[in-house]
Amino acid sequence: MEAVLRGYVDRVDCWKENGRNYFRVVDYKTGSKSIDYCDLFNGIGLQMLLYLFALEQQGQQVVGEHAIPAGVQYFPARAPFLSADGLLSEEEAEKERRKAWKRSGLLLADDQVITAMEPDGDCTDLCCKRNKNGELVGDLFDREQLRQLRGYLTLLLGRMADEIASGNITANPYTRGSSHDACAYCPYGSVCRQDAEAGRRNYKTMSSQDFWEQIGKELTRNG
Repeated sequence: MEAVLRGYVDRVDCWKENGRNYFRVVDYKTGSKSIDYCDLFNGIGLQMLLYLFALEQQGQQVVGEHAIPAGVQYFPARAPFLSADGLLSEEEAEKERRKAWKRSGLLLADDQVITAMEPDGDCTDLCCKRNKNGELVGDLFDREQLRQLRGYLTLLLGRMADEIASGNITANPYTRGSSHDACAYCPYGSVCRQDAEAGRRNYKTMSSQDFWEQIGKELTRNG
């Protein structure tokens, strides 16, 4: 079946190099927001990735021809309030402020692309850093993982569309241990009878390594 999704992108940054147009999708957040691999694997918080791949496939008028996704990032839209034990020097305050303003996200593991985002060579404000050997580490994906991510997102969307079309309206909100429980303050618990429902979704924290391994298995399993 076909499904149509609509949305508005806060900002798109583009960088042209050797005839290729690299682009990054940016979302401004007044609160805290970060990439959560468990959420992504389970089809939660896909908005930024949907924008990314929609622009890659059909956004030539925005990102140009031969567009390559360089990643997604959440930008803090509110100046952080700092607290400290004692008076900070201007240098110390700036260091703490930069920590609080660090941008989370998921970026293409490409030295040239990262340098284009931070021309001064300091990528500490991004969602990655350089280890002692100068290699990029952090929330990154290579080109093969980008292909896998695109395929897995398509698989998830297909499943969601099928569920909606089938008329499935079973109450089955997810939980994340004690950190997230949609049923905790819901006044309809006695009607929903969540304790008696089999197969309730209880998601666990997932590392980046587990995430890439699991989506690879899912893609293999589903052809």
